[in-house]
Amino acid sequence: MPRARKILLADPDGDTVQALSRALREKGYQISIASDGSRALEVAVLRHPDLVLFDEGCRLVNARTFLQILRTNPRTEDIPVVVTGPLKDAERARGMRDGYLKKPFNLDDVLGRIAQIFRRLDAARELKGESREIEGSLAQMGLADLLQVLGQNKRTGNLTIEHGEERGEIILSAGKPVNARFGAVEGEKALFRLLTIKEGTFAFAPLAHAGPVRIRRGMEEALLEGMRHADEIVKLRERLPAASVRLRLATEASNLGAQHPVTAEVMRLLQEPRALREVLDLAQAPDLEVLSAVASLLDKGIAHVAPAADAPAGGPILNPAEQHTLRARILRGRPATKAVVGKAVLVSESQRAVRAFLAQLVDLPGFRVYRQPTPELLGTWARIDFPDGLRIELCSIPGAEEAMPLWRPFAAGALGALALDRGNATLKLASWLAREIKVPLLLLGEGEVPKLLKGVAGVVPAVGDPKQGVRALFEAVMHQAT
Repeated sequence: MPRARKILLADPDGDTVQALSRALREKGYQISIASDGSRALEVAVLRHPDLVLFDEGCRLVNARTFLQILRTNPRTEDIPVVVTGPLKDAERARGMRDGYLKKPFNLDDVLGRIAQIFRRLDAARELKGESREIEGSLAQMGLADLLQVLGQNKRTGNLTIEHGEERGEIILSAGKPVNARFGAVEGEKALFRLLTIKEGTFAFAPLAHAGPVRIRRGMEEALLEGMRHADEIVKLRERLPAASVRLRLATEASNLGAQHPVTAEVMRLLQEPRALREVLDLAQAPDLEVLSAVASLLDKGIAHVAPAADAPAGGPILNPAEQHTLRARILRGRPATKAVVGKAVLVSESQRAVRAFLAQLVDLPGFRVYRQPTPELLGTWARIDFPDGLRIELCSIPGAEEAMPLWRPFAAGALGALALDRGNATLKLASWLAREIKVPLLLLGEGEVPKLLKGVAGVVPAVGDPKQGVRALFEAVMHQAT
């Protein structure tokens, strides 16, 4: 017998909820109810409904914020959300990925729309299984050839590429690439990187495109340009150090005049020692342009390989015994499993600060970036994997007062927190995490413990280096367990 579908009704109008829930239960759906946006977020995260009907009249968290939060959380990004309301702005309604239902409801229209969405979900689920419409090995069909076929047939959907632990995505609309994501980068930069992958698997799922357009080339032009970039990069690599080698600007480089925008960005990044791969990930331009700028700076002596003294010590951030202790802290006496996942919260008012913090961890063994932090600062951005199946995910929660209803549901299960700055909102959330959730809190950066946090149990004295900060937090978590 098939599992009953779960639908969340988020609506402050009791009469509407009563009529709609009765009709949906008669159709066999399981119904959850939330009268405001904050409660709806909590239910969506904890119960993971198959569909959400979210009314624009919900207080505390509005429809736009609700959608943004769900889309930036890997665990909820695929939940379809149909917005309901009086439809005052038709243009805005057309931008809703899963549609808009105008009030007052026609129950037949509502039931028809819900059935349509579940048919779409069933089709997408079948495509992800053995009956996926297009799936295979890149060894049998190269990515460029596959994209050419999809372009010629004007297909619209998501093409997923898996290469070992790496996963990328190319979004197509009417046969044209409109965006791509691969690790920490997106757009043309990600597409051109993906085109260099020769081994792995692919799967294409037909889905309507509703996201941003970050690639504005036709398929043929994009493929030709991508292959040109790949060929040029192979030639450039002969003049460049390995991706793990750290580079920095020469001392006298600060006296140079105006530079090309890409060169200027690379010079800014190399004001402190960085691995070449880190420079590639942080710079906005495609890899070919960045590597060309790096090669030119090295040739002219404006940049050089950083001395060994500038490089961090290699090896895991925790030794095997410490990993075992941290694993036990996460399990809290529960039966042991092969994969154990913990969560650390990054607290900051600044998207740039969170990005910069993650960039400093790029050389840590096992460090992987899911996606770059968004302005809302709500989501899971990266992880640190250890050899024994232990994984620590790095997420953030906004400290703004209007986000307070989100704190408890999204902080649930956190091991500890790192405060990346000393802003008012940061300190308020940091204090709440230490006092209410009672997790260890580490302050990043130099200076005294702020007045708001003085005397609070679990606050770790400030450190300056992000890697040292992560280790210090893990040590505080392990100490808490003893």
